[in-house]
Amino acid sequence: MDPQGEFPLGPAEYFFYLLFQTVRQRDIFFDQALSDTGLNLHRWRTLAVIRRIENCSMKDLALYSAIDRTTLTRAVDQLVRLGLVERWSPTGDRRRVNVALTAQGEAVYEQAVDMLRRENAAMLSGNDEPTVREAIRVLQRAILNLMPDRLQAERLLAYGRPMRRVSK
Repeated sequence: MDPQGEFPLGPAEYFFYLLFQTVRQRDIFFDQALSDTGLNLHRWRTLAVIRRIENCSMKDLALYSAIDRTTLTRAVDQLVRLGLVERWSPTGDRRRVNVALTAQGEAVYEQAVDMLRRENAAMLSGNDEPTVREAIRVLQRAILNLMPDRLQAERLLAYGRPMRRVSK
């Protein structure tokens, strides 16, 4: 229990309970909201990561999308069949598989991302930017504390961009 009586659980336990519930409710909302685009949440996350990471490998896609390999492979297969993604192996390394958006994939991405940005902002309404930034820093520290490989954690936090060291 919370020693101050404010929350139904201790602050750490309640934080992660609410984090889980927030992500789950957001996933349900976006899965429904994306239906007009022909995407579901897994396909959207896959599409968004592919768009963000140039010459995206399946390994990078798995890291940044947080989707299990079986579901991820199925999502990529579906996106390829829909003509939204193309896949290829670089010359000299046939074991590696890269994926990229097609022009049609880019158009679907643009259609979906505007709605997602609006809804993300609406979900955070009532919180000023400094509060949101502090929440982000709390989550960054939690990821750094959770992942045994510091470099992998920093790659995850950089989300495909040049890494900037995150203080612990």
